[in-house]
Amino acid sequence: MNKNTKFVATGVNRYEDVRKPSITVYPDPLNAGKYIACFEATDCDEMINGYSYDELLSIRNAISEALTDMDVKETVSEYNRQNPKYTSFE
Repeated sequence: MNKNTKFVATGVNRYEDVRKPSITVYPDPLNAGKYIACFEATDCDEMINGYSYDELLSIRNAISEALTDMDVKETVSEYNRQNPKYTSFE
């Protein structure tokens, strides 16, 4: 469960298509059992800065996937903390 997970907004079209906006989930270094999400490549380099409806939908889907991942990881971490005598779920 401690594996860093990356969620990419694949529906975002870039002028040079170098990097798509993404979210990487990491363990929170200050709060054991919690996770943080780091946004990457969310700037707009196009002539007209902004996202279309479909691109925003893709970003929203990536955010939803990251939230689900964080929720599952934090729930498992809390379960493992409360039930140390059982085999750890990871």
